[in-house]
Amino acid sequence: MMKFSVRNREVIKVFACVLFMFAILWCSINMRIIFGSVKVSPDNITSIMRDKYQNCIQILGIIVPIVYSLAFYKIFALGEKHIIIRYGKRRYEKIESKNIFIFSFIFAVEYILTDFIFMNLFSDISVLLKSAYYLFVLLKFIMLILYLNLIGATLYILRNILGFSNLYIIVGSLIYVLWTSLYYILLSDTCPSFYMNFATEWFDYHTFDSFSYIINLAKLFFASLILKYLGEIVFLRRDILENEEN
Repeated sequence: MMKFSVRNREVIKVFACVLFMFAILWCSINMRIIFGSVKVSPDNITSIMRDKYQNCIQILGIIVPIVYSLAFYKIFALGEKHIIIRYGKRRYEKIESKNIFIFSFIFAVEYILTDFIFMNLFSDISVLLKSAYYLFVLLKFIMLILYLNLIGATLYILRNILGFSNLYIIVGSLIYVLWTSLYYILLSDTCPSFYMNFATEWFDYHTFDSFSYIINLAKLFFASLILKYLGEIVFLRRDILENEEN
C-alpha cells in the first residue's frame, strides 16, 4: 500500500511519467496542429475531438487502460506484511479502495489537462468557446474518473484473486483491450470507453443526451462498487499473510 503524499517520490515519479507520456502522445497525434498546417476550426473540431487524442477506441479503450494498469502496478504493489498487520486487513482494504479512487482522479486530471493545455495553446480560444469545448471536457472528465475507477476496481479484484501475482496486470488490461476490440470484430460498442463517445453529437448536432449520460455514470459507479466489495471479500478470505487469522 502506498500513501498519496507529495513527499512520496515514487508516486510523484509515476505521475510525472504518465503526464509526460500523455504530452508526447498528444503532440505526436496533433503534429499538424502544432506546426500550424491545420487550424482548429468549427469545421474540424469534431474530428479532432473524436478521432485523435480523445478517441474512445484506440486511445481511451486501448492505450489508456494499458498505461493505467502499468501505473497501478507501480503504485499499488503489495506492501510489507507489517503494514497490513499494523492497519488490520479490513482497514487496509478500505484505505486501498480510497487510494484507488484518488489515483483514478489524478490520472484523469493528467489526461484531460494535457488536452486542455495544448488545445488552448494551439487553438483560437473563440473557437473553443463557441463550440462549448470547455463544458465538453468537463463532462468527459467526470465520466473518465468513473471509467478509470472501474478499471482500478477490476485490477483490484484480480490482484486479490490471483494472490498478488503480477499476472493480474496483464489480465486486467487485456480485458479492456479485448472488450474494446470487439468493435472491430462484432461492431460491438459495449465497452464503457464508448460512454464518452459523444463528440459528433456535441460539436456537429449541438445535442447531448443527458439522460443516457447519467445512466452511464450510474452503471460505472455501481459496477465499480460491486467489484470493490467482491475484491474485499476475496482479500479477507485469502490467507495473504500465511497464518494470519481473519
